[in-house]
Amino acid sequence: MNMRRTLPIIGGLSLLLALALLFDRIPFLRGGFGWQWSYELAPLLRVLPLALISAIYLSGAWLLWGRERNHWLILWALMGAVVIPLAVIAVRNDDVLYTLFVRTVSGITTGPHLAAATIDWSNWLDWPTVMQSFVGRSVHVALAPPGLPLIYHAANDVLGALPGAADSLQRTLLPYQCANYSLLAYSSAEWASAWLGILMPVWGALAVWPLFFITRRLSDSQAARIAVTWWPLGPALVMFAPTWNTFYPFVALVAFWCLLRGLEGRFFWILVSGLLCGLLTFANFSLVPLLGLFGFYAVFHLWQSRAHDPTGISVGHLAPLQRLVLIGVWFGLGLILPWLVYGLASGFAPLDLLHVAMSEHLALDRPYLPWLWLHFWEWALFTGVPLIALWLLNVVKGKRDILGLSLLLTMIVLLLSGTARGETGRVWLFFSPFVLIAAAYALQNRRSNWLIVSGAQVILMIVLASILPVIDAPDMTPPPNPPTFVSASRASGVTFDQNFRLENWDADLDGDAITIRLNWQPLRQMTTPYWFSALLISPDGAPAGETLVWQPLETRYPTTCWQTNAIVSDSISLPLPADAPAGEWWISLSAFGDVDHPEQRVTITLPDGSTDTQIGLGPVR
Repeated sequence: MNMRRTLPIIGGLSLLLALALLFDRIPFLRGGFGWQWSYELAPLLRVLPLALISAIYLSGAWLLWGRERNHWLILWALMGAVVIPLAVIAVRNDDVLYTLFVRTVSGITTGPHLAAATIDWSNWLDWPTVMQSFVGRSVHVALAPPGLPLIYHAANDVLGALPGAADSLQRTLLPYQCANYSLLAYSSAEWASAWLGILMPVWGALAVWPLFFITRRLSDSQAARIAVTWWPLGPALVMFAPTWNTFYPFVALVAFWCLLRGLEGRFFWILVSGLLCGLLTFANFSLVPLLGLFGFYAVFHLWQSRAHDPTGISVGHLAPLQRLVLIGVWFGLGLILPWLVYGLASGFAPLDLLHVAMSEHLALDRPYLPWLWLHFWEWALFTGVPLIALWLLNVVKGKRDILGLSLLLTMIVLLLSGTARGETGRVWLFFSPFVLIAAAYALQNRRSNWLIVSGAQVILMIVLASILPVIDAPDMTPPPNPPTFVSASRASGVTFDQNFRLENWDADLDGDAITIRLNWQPLRQMTTPYWFSALLISPDGAPAGETLVWQPLETRYPTTCWQTNAIVSDSISLPLPADAPAGEWWISLSAFGDVDHPEQRVTITLPDGSTDTQIGLGPVR
């Protein structure tokens, strides 16, 4: 392959593609025939930081290329794979942590965190029924095995045994969804386990380590250095944080590394590779095609070994066919192990869960022929068209790259099966590292070649991040704005549950009701949405009317939204009885934490240090 002629063509076509996408000249590039990404161009000023960070990353990689030790370049790529996704999020969102949090807890964007917090775990073994119960709530749970919810459930148990750590982690996140009553019903551990998803950019960045060692094993150190510098530039990796799809490549690469070691005759590593693939399929059925890639590679590897061994005897004194059978047996044992454990405990086979998943998945109507192209195109677009071009050209030129050929055959079978239903850029992200390995092998280890391809890759990544709002959490809303301040002249200084204090209050007759104005001073970030109750006391000391129960601003600004060192104002109106006598009226005010148990009132501490469960406000004439 003549890179001097080929790379400028790849770079030029990539720039034309970037321009077509940027100005939306060909909407079909964003999909069609039942599914298409929406086009929403971000403001230039929001894109510039991403462009600057990408330029710094490329410059740093270029400078580190000359160092003899590889670990600096690996660490640089690791840092880039963490920082660039955050910069992509910042293109459309002011608060990166807020975005990572709501995408993690949203049932629409992801779902496993929601499932772990809401499933009745005493009956979870009947997972087909659990899947059906999430239809309409979270498609990602309705289509998937129990692997990911189990991870969050285990995290909830661990954090539940560490209440101090759980409370601290929860308080950091609570202001982001302080008025979300579904989340407020979660325990502090269930809030805290969201950090597992929030940190997904870090987990996704870990793929640079196995990516380097695999590429070096199959080619050389220079190709490995090329591959790892490309990982943080993949559009799917940086745009789909913090979904679990960005973590699957790490596990897939580790499983492939174990396969490579096993193919040298160490069957224990074949078992480990199969076990990791079994865990991946137990987490998500979309990773089943990875088995095809591994299978094709094992066959080609053994065929290649036979070509180097004219006697027909390969490593371990076994013929290739015998070795292939043994590899299949050991790999299969590891693969079925997670499913065997679940099956023995539950009585359900993998096909029982797969039937439920596919009945929902295949209900999405996608015309077969157009999507033969569109599924591959979306995956290529979000992997990186320049890298896809290098991989395919290397295979077409007949280079002895059995990994690239195995990936191509796997993709052909997968496309012809018609089982995909859009969003392959995210769903097939676990294939993308293998494209990087094949493309690095084709690049012939020249820094100038790397710069052309990397520059084109960066431009396309920035353009895609600028035009496609690919991930959102529509079931989550930003925290509400604080209420308007109201004047209140009567001092109080009464503290409720040592969490908040009534600084001032006032009350006036307003027609047939008494309107109370309250100014509260939060003393700490609260995790309980307190309720308040008020009861009118007539001049003769008898209760008048019914007790009024409320939350501040009609539940729109509960105490979980109150920020320390800020005054929170609230006003309520208490209707007077029709025959209300003139005189001095009082209001009995109290608070409680559970609306189902209003009798369990919080302790009120008066300025003199005495305590009670209610405070009398008055007199009001």
